[in-house]
Amino acid sequence: MKQAVMNPYLPLYEYVPDGEPRIFGTRLYVYGSHDYAGGEKGFCPGDYMVWSAPLDDLSNWECGGVAFPRSDCPELTETDAMAAPDVVKGPGGRYYMYWNTNAQKVCRVAVSEVPEGPFSYYGEVRRADGTIYDDFKMFDPGVLVDDDGSIYLFTGFCMPGPVPERYKNMPSPFAETSIGFELEEDMLTIKRGPVPIIPGANVSTGTGFEGHGFYEASSPRKINGKYVMVYSGETSHELCYAVSDSPLGVYTYKGVLVSSADIGIHGNKNPIMPYGNVHGGLVQIKEDWYIFYHRQTHAIECCRQGCAEKLSVREDGSFQQAEITSCGLNDGPIPTKGTYNACYCCCLKGSLFSQEKLNVRENRRESEGYIYEESTGIDETKSLHYLANLKKDTVVGFKYFEWQNVRNIAVKLRGEGNVSIEVHIDSPEGKCIGKTKVNLSCLWEDYDIDIQNIDGVHALYFVFEAEKIVEFMEFTF
Repeated sequence: MKQAVMNPYLPLYEYVPDGEPRIFGTRLYVYGSHDYAGGEKGFCPGDYMVWSAPLDDLSNWECGGVAFPRSDCPELTETDAMAAPDVVKGPGGRYYMYWNTNAQKVCRVAVSEVPEGPFSYYGEVRRADGTIYDDFKMFDPGVLVDDDGSIYLFTGFCMPGPVPERYKNMPSPFAETSIGFELEEDMLTIKRGPVPIIPGANVSTGTGFEGHGFYEASSPRKINGKYVMVYSGETSHELCYAVSDSPLGVYTYKGVLVSSADIGIHGNKNPIMPYGNVHGGLVQIKEDWYIFYHRQTHAIECCRQGCAEKLSVREDGSFQQAEITSCGLNDGPIPTKGTYNACYCCCLKGSLFSQEKLNVRENRRESEGYIYEESTGIDETKSLHYLANLKKDTVVGFKYFEWQNVRNIAVKLRGEGNVSIEVHIDSPEGKCIGKTKVNLSCLWEDYDIDIQNIDGVHALYFVFEAEKIVEFMEFTF
């Protein structure tokens, strides 16, 4: 890397959740939804953007602009959400984008001559007789073009629990499982399907998927001759995966790839970050595998940023659950040099933080700390980014740094009242290597903390004991 790349991997002002990583040529492309800072407009109110980076420098992300604008989506209302897209290269060499909106049932498709777009509207997934397929909601489409040119489409949204009141006494638009189709070479017409793929929570009892039933976010890949389906499990914060010998099944549950709250890692049962839904996909870069996912910001579920983590592979070829870090694509720990924004934290917790997941109808900005973007009135690239509303005993953590010759850390803070700050390594209860107590002002100021010299790779934790409210922008080694 020419410079450190951290989580989130895109600029802090960009909110591209549901990231599907795809390699075309010598670049890694990420296709996702588009949230806005603050989340006031709900899920996915923006145009589809495309970001990419050269495979030999994943710190050098570039925005290719609007890949497909909302204005070109048929029958889209102002409040409808353009949800998670996927893009594949078709047998004819063109690039096809698939998506479904929040309020529509059909799967829509656009096409481009180049992977970055712009994409032009192409049509809807349809039956062989030409009628649009809308038996079930075609949510979060994921597409696989097999080695022989066969094309497979996977979709689904499985609500756990009873049928919502608005669907009682009528056919539910949601299948009980995720569903798969084989498409014709035109990339639109159904050749075979629907075929049940992974059971939802309501029908997973007694199967290998019990406790990890399908919720949403189908993301297919072919790895070493096997068909791998990444999906968001019924808990909503886990990306799970299943494996099959054929694209349309039968699939066998294999495990969790990542939890957006690190639940399950090393037996952890408590969230280390405010968390909500999750969506992502697998990609191999050189010899390493990465899982892409997203995190929640602004104390609301629908304001999300893309992250990625390297996956460890067991001897039998299966994946271990990845740990959430601040340095996912960096291919190693971050140097203890220079200034880092506090919003690159991978741990944000305290006694006032809820243990429950966020949702789009809930805003916790009064009750707990959160990642925040403050507009400066210029443009989004000039916005301020910091952790807001840190109260009482908040812990802010970063994994991992390569420690070398650190004698001092300066923290940029503002707020009210006195605050005690301790610096710990390895865990919030780990060795304390520095501490201070300061009286905050309403202006951003740097406060120095003398540090015991340590070496090696360690996580960094700031433990705050605050009388009132602390805001934390950055720290400098």
